[in-house]
Amino acid sequence: MLLIKKTGILAPLYSFMGWIMNSIYNILDSMNVVSLGFSIIIFTIVVRLLIFPLNLKSMKSSKIQKFIQPEFNKINKKYKGRKDQQSMMKQQAEVRELQSKYGIKMTSGCLTSLIQIPIFFSLYWVIRNIPSYVTKIHKLYEPIADSVKTAFESVTVDGGKYEGFKAFVSQQKIMLESGSLSLKTYNSGEGIIDAVSKFTGKNWEALGTKLSELGVTNFNVDEHLAKVNKANEFFGINLTESPGLKLSIALIIPLAAFLFQFLQTIAMQKQQVITDASQEATMQTMNKMTKILPVFSLILCISVSAGVGLYWAVGAFVAFITTVLTNAYYDRVDMEKIVEKSMAKAAIKNEKRKASGKKSLMERLAENAAAQQEARENQEGMEKYGSARLKNYTSNSTNNSTQSNTNVRYRQGSIASKANAMKQYNDKESK
Repeated sequence: MLLIKKTGILAPLYSFMGWIMNSIYNILDSMNVVSLGFSIIIFTIVVRLLIFPLNLKSMKSSKIQKFIQPEFNKINKKYKGRKDQQSMMKQQAEVRELQSKYGIKMTSGCLTSLIQIPIFFSLYWVIRNIPSYVTKIHKLYEPIADSVKTAFESVTVDGGKYEGFKAFVSQQKIMLESGSLSLKTYNSGEGIIDAVSKFTGKNWEALGTKLSELGVTNFNVDEHLAKVNKANEFFGINLTESPGLKLSIALIIPLAAFLFQFLQTIAMQKQQVITDASQEATMQTMNKMTKILPVFSLILCISVSAGVGLYWAVGAFVAFITTVLTNAYYDRVDMEKIVEKSMAKAAIKNEKRKASGKKSLMERLAENAAAQQEARENQEGMEKYGSARLKNYTSNSTNNSTQSNTNVRYRQGSIASKANAMKQYNDKESK
C-alpha cells in the first residue's frame, strides 16, 4: 500500500526501490529482527552492489590508462609548450585515438555518476517516507489516522476537518512534500499518515493534547508512540528525526558519513590519470569538489533524518571498501593481459563502428569543435582581409571620380594583393 505515490518519469524507479526496501524488512521481520536500521543498511548494500558493475568498468578504464601512461606522456611531450588552438585540437585527437585503440571511455566515470543521481533521489524519497513503502510500518500508523479523522470530524471552523488538521500540522512546523496533504489524501488517511510519520516527541505530545480537546479519550499516545519508536529506533537513534547540532548519540551518523566519505575521496584520487592539459584542469576542479564532499556529507546528515544519514554513511563505507578492494585486485593481476583483451575488444568494436558509419560522442564533439574553430578562423581571416585591403591600396590620381575595382592597385607582395589575385582567379573560374 503506497502512501503518497511519486509520479513522473522516475516513478517506476521509486516503486522498484520501495519494493526492495519492503522485501528486506519483511524478510528480517520473519526472522524476528524488527529493525528499520538493519533494513536500511542491507538496502544500501544491495543497491550499491547493483550499480557496482558500472563502477568496476570505470575503475578498469582508469587502471588501463594508468598502465599505458607512458604513451600519453609521449603525446604530451610532443605538444609541450604549444598552446595554439590547432595544436591543442591535434593533441586531443591523438589522445582520443589512443583511447579508442585500448578501449578506454572517458565518459564512463561521468555516466556512472549520472546514473547514481536518480538512484540517490529515489533512495532518499523511500527512506524519508518509509510508511509509503514498508507495509508493516504503514499498519502501525493506520489506527492513528483513524483517530485523527474521528477527532477532527467535529471541527467546523476554518474550512472544516481537513483544514483543521492542516492548520494543526502547520503549527507543528512539519515540512511536507507539496501536495502530500490534500483533501483527497486526508479523506483516504494517507495524507495524515504522511504527516504523522514525520512527528517528533513534542509533536506527539501536541497531537495527544489536541485529540483530547476534540473529545477523543480512547487514544493512548504513549502506546502508539512506543510501537512506532520500536520500529524506527536503531541502537537508541530515532531514524525519523534529524540529529541536529545537539549533543546526542545520533551525531555518530554524520561523523561516520564524514569519515567514510573522506576515505573514499583519498581512495578515488589514487586511481586518477591525466592524459592531457585540458584533462589536468578538469581533474584539479574535481579534486577541489571531492575535498568539499566530506564536509557536505557532514552538513547533510546533520540536517536530514537519521535514516537518510544512515544510508549516506553506509553508502560511503561500501564505496570506500569496494574501491580499496578493486585497487588491490588490479595491483596484483597481470595488467598486460587485461590490456591485450581490451585492445582486442576495442579493435572489433571499432571495425563494427566504422562499417556502420556511426561516430562516438567524443568524435561528434570533436567535429563540432573543429567546425566552430574553422568558422572563427574564417571570420578572423575575412576581418584581416578587409582591414588589409583598406590599408594597402592606392588609387589613380588622374581624376577624382569614383573608380572601379580594376583600377585599384596594391603593394606588391602584400596580403591584400595576394587575396585580390585569388579573388580574380575565383571570379574567372566562376564565369
